[in-house]
Amino acid sequence: MTYHRVDVASSSAWRWGVVLLTVVGGCGRETQQAPVPERDSVQALEQWALGLSPPAGCTELTLGELKNGIELSPVMYGQQPTYRGEFSNLGDPALADPAYIRLDVNTALGLHELANGGTSLFSCEQCVYGYQDAGASTAKTFVAESGKLFLASKLTPQQTAGAIANVLLRESVAAPPLRVPYAGTAPVEGGECRWIRFAQWSTIRHGGCDPREGALTTIPPNHTCVADDTVASDGTLEQSLGTKTQGEACTYTPAASVDQLASTDCAPGHACSDTYTDTRQCLATCDFMAADPGCPTGTVCGVYGLCIEQSVMEPIGYLFDPAHIGETCSVNWAEYCGVEGARGVCVDLTRSGRGTCYRYARARSDCGAGEELGYIAYPLANGGTDNTSGWCYPDGL
Repeated sequence: MTYHRVDVASSSAWRWGVVLLTVVGGCGRETQQAPVPERDSVQALEQWALGLSPPAGCTELTLGELKNGIELSPVMYGQQPTYRGEFSNLGDPALADPAYIRLDVNTALGLHELANGGTSLFSCEQCVYGYQDAGASTAKTFVAESGKLFLASKLTPQQTAGAIANVLLRESVAAPPLRVPYAGTAPVEGGECRWIRFAQWSTIRHGGCDPREGALTTIPPNHTCVADDTVASDGTLEQSLGTKTQGEACTYTPAASVDQLASTDCAPGHACSDTYTDTRQCLATCDFMAADPGCPTGTVCGVYGLCIEQSVMEPIGYLFDPAHIGETCSVNWAEYCGVEGARGVCVDLTRSGRGTCYRYARARSDCGAGEELGYIAYPLANGGTDNTSGWCYPDGL
C-alpha cells in the first residue's frame, strides 16, 4: 500500500494537500528505435563553444552523465521531464553537487535560448540548474541566466538527446512564487557565477518507446510498449510471444540483460501486469488522453495506461466522480472525473468541501492562459516518486 499527494500553485496562497489513497505500481503501449540525433548540429554547437572563453569572474564547470526518472535509483519522475546528474569541481568535493536539465513535455527539436527563463525556475520551459554542496548549511543554488540548449532527438519526453553550450549559471535564491510545483528563483546581486562551455546528454535507452497515441515511432511486430510512468508518457518495449488477452493469467519473463527485452505470453497490445492485482494478468494498453482510449467494453483506461474495470480500481483507492470537466464534484477529491476521452481530477482548491473537475494534461504548456499545472505525486517502492500525472487549473485561486 502506498499513498499520493496533490500539489498545486496559487498566486494568493501556495497550497498543497496530502490525500491518502492506496496506489499500486504498474505499466502501458509502443515504439521502436529513436531517430538518429542531428550530429552535425550538435558538432557545430560544440565547435562554436570551443572558441569561447569563460565570462569574467566565472568558474568553468563540467557536467556528468544525466539520467531520466526511471534510470535513477530510486525512480524519480518529475512533473515535467527532468534529467539529473552531477556537476564537477563545484564546492566541497565531499558533498554532492546535483545538476538538472528540465524540459516541458512539448519542448520541440531545435535550438532554445535559456535566457528566456529569466533566471527563474518558475518561468523557464527549458531549465538548467544545480546545487553546490546540497544539504549543507553552505549550499548554494545556481540557475541558468543565459546559454543555448539544442534538443537533437526525442523518442519520448523522458528519452531525449541534446547538448547545452555557453551556459552562464547565476547564484540564486528562492523568490515568489514559493511552495509550488514550480517555485521561483532570482539571482543574488553580486553573487557567484558558474559557466558550462559545452555538454551533451542522452537519456534514450535500449527498448525505449512512447506509449502515447500518435507517437511517431513504430512498434515492431509481436511487441508491446508498456508504460513506465503513471501518465503513460514513457515506456519500454516487451516481447509479446503469446495470444492471451484481457484478464487472462500470464507469465512475465524479465530481460536477461540491459540490452535485451522482457517477454510475456500476452498478445501484442497487452501488458502482463500486477498493477491492480496480486497475480499478473494480461491488460490491454491505452492512452487516457486520447479521444478514444480504446479499452475493451466494461473497462476504463487507468494509471500506467492499462485497461481495467472501474470496480477493480475503486476498492484499492482509486476514486471516481460523475462530474464532467469544469463541473462541481460531489466530493472534495477523486482521482477520476469526466468520461473516457475527457478525464479530469476532482480537487477542492477553495476548501469548500466539494472539488472541481480539472482536466488532466501531460505538459505545462498544454495549460491555457491563467492556468497552472498541478500534479499528483505517487510514492513508489524504495522511496521513489512519480509526479507525471498533471492537471490544469486556474491559477490565483
